[in-house]
Amino acid sequence: MLWRYLPSCIGIIFSVILLSTVPASAKQVSATKPKFAIGVGATYAQLPDYVGSGVNQHYLLPFPYIVYQSDKVKVNQSEAIGELFQHGAWSLSVSMAGALRVNSDDNPYRRDMPDLLWIGEIGPTLDYSISKTATSQLTLRIPLRKAVATDLQHWQSVGWRVEPHIRWHKSLANRLQLSSQLAAIWSTAQYHQYLYGVEQHYATEQRQQYHATDGFSGWCLSSGLSWRYKNWWLGSFARYDNLQQASFRDSPLVQRRHNVSFGVAFAWIFNQQGVIYEN
Repeated sequence: MLWRYLPSCIGIIFSVILLSTVPASAKQVSATKPKFAIGVGATYAQLPDYVGSGVNQHYLLPFPYIVYQSDKVKVNQSEAIGELFQHGAWSLSVSMAGALRVNSDDNPYRRDMPDLLWIGEIGPTLDYSISKTATSQLTLRIPLRKAVATDLQHWQSVGWRVEPHIRWHKSLANRLQLSSQLAAIWSTAQYHQYLYGVEQHYATEQRQQYHATDGFSGWCLSSGLSWRYKNWWLGSFARYDNLQQASFRDSPLVQRRHNVSFGVAFAWIFNQQGVIYEN
């Protein structure tokens, strides 16, 4: 689960630098003071090595709880966003995402193949607010991100991804926050090949050579529930991925066309400025 916070921390720095270069005519001066909350916590999660993997890993890890909100930058447990432009219901921002490193020695289907490095994604996101009330919001979000694989010493371009999705957020009673999203994903051949391709020199009797193409990467449905009481925060998530129509579904590295992942977390918040609104 630490991978969810690495993009967020990097996003704070990147967003501040990027937004400071936006022409003054595109900015609106605001007297609103930034809000933040900082804490520490622990999380447990069960995640597949990669979408389509038949091997799940269990993670029990500490993590930093970081929430930051200003007029132009938003960082929370799942995303880092720097807003570039807004007009009516439309907005344009920079967002980030990521994926975990995979040790091929721990996955029998990838044994003797190179490890999969951490994947970081960054790019523009176009949002359209479909509806918004005092307690709920429905948004169409279309992110286009460049993907880079790295071990923080070496960097490798692994293509592009576009992930249009519908996101629904609802503030429930007793400080509960519920969010759900339904997404369809498309990726370039380079991205699919990095995760699901098998070069000839890695082919075996059980693992045939495979060259991936670009196209549909599947769809996913995810939901998260969080609760905040005084200095304590509790959260949980569940995600379902479907690869039945994915362009790489016949790869020998795809053992499951359905994946389920989930996790829970808690945090103690020791420093906060302002009232934080999760959305």
